[in-house]
Amino acid sequence: MPSLQTIWIYTQPFIKMLLIFIIGHYVIKYILRVLRKAFKRTTLDASFISIILKTANVLLHIIIVLSALSSIGISTTGMLAALSAAGVAIAVALKDSLSNVAGGILLLISPRFATGDFIEVEEVKGTVVNVDLLHTTIKSFDNKLIYIPNGTLVNSHIINCTQAETRRLDITFCVPYNCDVELAKKIIYDTINSHPLAINEPALPLVRVSGYGESAVNIATKTWCKSENYWDLNYDIIESVRKNLNENGIEIPFNKLDVTIINK
Repeated sequence: MPSLQTIWIYTQPFIKMLLIFIIGHYVIKYILRVLRKAFKRTTLDASFISIILKTANVLLHIIIVLSALSSIGISTTGMLAALSAAGVAIAVALKDSLSNVAGGILLLISPRFATGDFIEVEEVKGTVVNVDLLHTTIKSFDNKLIYIPNGTLVNSHIINCTQAETRRLDITFCVPYNCDVELAKKIIYDTINSHPLAINEPALPLVRVSGYGESAVNIATKTWCKSENYWDLNYDIIESVRKNLNENGIEIPFNKLDVTIINK
């Protein structure tokens, strides 16, 4: 029967390895908690912070595993070489995914948008829900989640509609040729200028004749508002202008076809 000393000699390395895992686990939790608190005091995007914390978590666990294996006499040099070779093979196999990772890093280091921004990318419009290393998640108006690979996104033209504090709303109205155009302009201007969501900075509302259609005079309007009020102001103005024009006897024109029958 083996003595206690013999058992201790054989089990000591494994106990040491187990202690490294246990202590390492709590040390990692503490480090991540400190990092999380530190990041809360910064202006970094929440998605960027999440990726940093996940990366730190993985790297710290790798260090703990290597330290534990080294404590029982396993050489980590060959293991690191094997991991490097495996990394190269994986990189070749997942080159498309790595381009998305590179795109995600670029988006996070040099942000074109942040979580919560409303953006337009090609044919996609919606609010940014999350940015991770592989793709960006956007929620559309009808609550659909759209996943765009970062490799595609970083090479696309991105329109950020909410990054600026203010945004200009452009709407064109049509009035008939036989109406008093100056009266129509005044009604439209007063309707816009009296709306509580319309603002006078950086410029007052603009109402001008912009062109002549086949059956109507086109009146362009340009109004500034807070970015978050854009759509509310858009719908309110469209409804209010039509109502006020109708109350003053000015109807919105529509295309019509006059047919003349000639008797021979």
